[in-house]
Parts: sequence; C-alpha cells; structure tokens
Amino acid sequence: MDNVQSKAVAALQPFIVQAQTTKAPSPRFVADIISRATAAPNTYVFTELLQLPAIQSLRSEKAPDEFAAYLTQLELFAWGTWAEYQTYSDLPPLNEAQTLKLRQLSLLSLAASPAPLTYPFLMKELHLSTPQDLETLVTSAVYASLLTARLSPASKPPCVHVTSVAPVRDLRPGSLPEMLQILETWGKRCTGVVTEIEGQIKSIKEEAAVRKRKEVGRQEIVDEAVWKEGGEGGVGGGSILSGITSGGNNKSGGGRKDSFKSPTEDRKGKGSLSGNKRDIQEQQSDELEEGDEDGGVGVGVSRMEVDEGTKESGGGGRLSKRVFGKKS
Repeated sequence: MDNVQSKAVAALQPFIVQAQTTKAPSPRFVADIISRATAAPNTYVFTELLQLPAIQSLRSEKAPDEFAAYLTQLELFAWGTWAEYQTYSDLPPLNEAQTLKLRQLSLLSLAASPAPLTYPFLMKELHLSTPQDLETLVTSAVYASLLTARLSPASKPPCVHVTSVAPVRDLRPGSLPEMLQILETWGKRCTGVVTEIEGQIKSIKEEAAVRKRKEVGRQEIVDEAVWKEGGEGGVGGGSILSGITSGGNNKSGGGRKDSFKSPTEDRKGKGSLSGNKRDIQEQQSDELEEGDEDGGVGVGVSRMEVDEGTKESGGGGRLSKRVFGKKS
C-alpha cells in the first residue's frame, strides 16, 4: 500500500507545478486548481498543495468569500470526513468523483477508530441510504488499494472487517502532540511487556537451575550407592574366583583325578571278563548301559557297533554285533 502513497504524490505534482509557476494567480484560478486536484484520479494526499502560498492566498481578507470556501474544502479532503463536510453550509458542491473520493477517505479515517465498523454505523457516518451503497463504496476502496477489508453482511450486526489501511491521509493541524502522546504510551506498554517477559525468562532459568542441581544430587546418590554395592560384590566375587582357582589346582594333587574313573578302569577293578563270546558281549553291553544311566560317568568313552556279517553255520545265518569301547 506504500505504492498507493507514491502514486498519490505523483498524481498531485502537475497541480503543484501549475500553482507554483503561475504569476499572481487569481482567486478563481486557485479555486479551479483545487477543484481539479480533488477530483483527479489517484490524488489522495493534499498537504503539499495546501502549503503553497498561492493556495494560502485564499485565506486572506482580500479573497472573496465564495473562493475562500475552496480552501476549507481542500482541508476537508486532506484530513476531514464526510460528516464534517455536512456541517458546512457554504461549501461549494461536490461532483460525483469528489463525492466518492471524500467518502473513501472518510472510510479510512473511520477504520482507524476503535468503534466497530457495523453497517448502521458506517451508513450513518457516510450518509448512505442502503447497505448495497455501503458495500459498493467498500469494494471501490478495496480495488483502489486504499484498504484491505472483508464484508460480513450475514453477521449480527453486519460488519466490515478492515485489516489494513493505506497511509494516504494527511495529519490534522495540532494532531502531532496527540500522536506523540499515543506513541509514548505505546512505547511504555512495550517496555512493560518486555520487562515482564524478561522476568519470566529469569524465573524459568532459576527454576531450571534448581531442577538441575536436584538431578545432579540424585545422580550422585545413585552413583555412590551403585559404587558401594559394586565394591561389596567385588569382594564376594573374588572369594568365589579364588575357590574355583584352588579347586582347579587340586588336579595336580590327584584328589580330583581319583574321583573320575573310566569304564575300563572300573572293569579292571571288578576283574577281567570271563565266559564264552556271547556272555562277554552281553556283559560289555550291560556295562555301557550302566555308564549311560550314570549321566556322564562314561565321558571320554566312545562306542562303536560293528556288524561282523552273516555267518552260515549249521541251520542258518546269525547276525552278530561286536561293541568296542575305546578310551579317548
């Protein structure tokens, strides 16, 4: 919307040049410049034209009253509103372009007010008879990039929601101290908000530091407890390991070796096998089965069954198996 202000300043330049280059302009000529400038497209700022000596000459006592009213009319276009224009009875009449422009500029001033922009309020301030006339005016202002707004005719009450306004209105004389006061108040509020935010940040940091110290303290307690428990477990573990080591060293003493005997040694202790071939095989088979039932006593003893084949003797063949036991 700043582009609108630039266009407005550029659109006013031809009238400024004309008023400056004309020597001894007559009041009628000056009034004509004001009428054309206020009706021209894209002219929305008028302070630069209003400050020219030729325009201010209409304020003198020598200027006829009929032309002095044009100066008041230009001031209304600069910072006034349509409602203010209605309070004057001696102002020159407005053509269609001037009427639309003054209402558009008045809408910008009303948008800056804290009052809600309801349809009844705007129709009263702008002297519009129907809601359709108001909507047409708002639409024309939006297309002219003077404001950004949204119509809500179905709401209760119907409203115009303005989100942004172009900076094309001139400052009213004497409004600068009031504006400075508003800005000062706003600055104090901003400072207060910043101070409050900084206080909250400081409080949050302090709470975070307290939580951190508590967490560190709890972690130290846990670490100390784990260290103590680990130290006690280390002593017990050492005794266990020493017992295992001492038990392993007993191998050299022969005590552990005597506790394990192979089936062959056990058979030697019982005596040599005797009897015929079948009795010997059955005795070996029984010994091996006893070794399996003992749950690992026969560790280190491998078994192998060998088929000796069929031998024909007498009335038929007989398949015999020989079981060999070998100490590993």
